[in-house]
Amino acid sequence: MVCVLAGGATTAWLMHRKVRHRAASAARGEVIGVPCLLRHPAHEGRWLRGRMLVGPSTMAWESRTGVTLPAGLRQTGLRSPSRRERVRRMNARCTIVECASSQGAVEIAVMPRELGHVLLALDRNTAEADEG
Repeated sequence: MVCVLAGGATTAWLMHRKVRHRAASAARGEVIGVPCLLRHPAHEGRWLRGRMLVGPSTMAWESRTGVTLPAGLRQTGLRSPSRRERVRRMNARCTIVECASSQGAVEIAVMPRELGHVLLALDRNTAEADEG
C-alpha cells in the first residue's frame, strides 16, 4: 500500500511540475505543446491524441496521424465530456472546447490547467481571421 501511495504521489508531483514548466515557457513567449484530444470532421467522430502547439503567433496540431487544424477555427462553446466519452476514452475533469470551421465542427478536449493556453490561442486566431 505504501509503495502504491508513493508512486501516485511521485506521478502527481511530476505532472504538476510539467504543467508549471509549460506555464513558465508560455509566459516567456515560447511555443509550448499542450497535450489534448481532437475530434476532426474528417475522421468521423474519433478522438485523436496529440499536442496543440501554442505560441505568440502559432497555433497548430501535432499528431502521428498527420491531421492538421482547419483554417478559420473559431471557438463556439465549452462543455464537459458526456458519460459515454468519459467511459470510453476521456478524463472526466477535462473541458471540451467546441469550435466551428469551414470543414465543420471541431472539438478539442483539454485538461483544466491547460485550458487557458488553448483559449488564448483560439482568441488570437479569431482576431487574426477578423483582421485578414
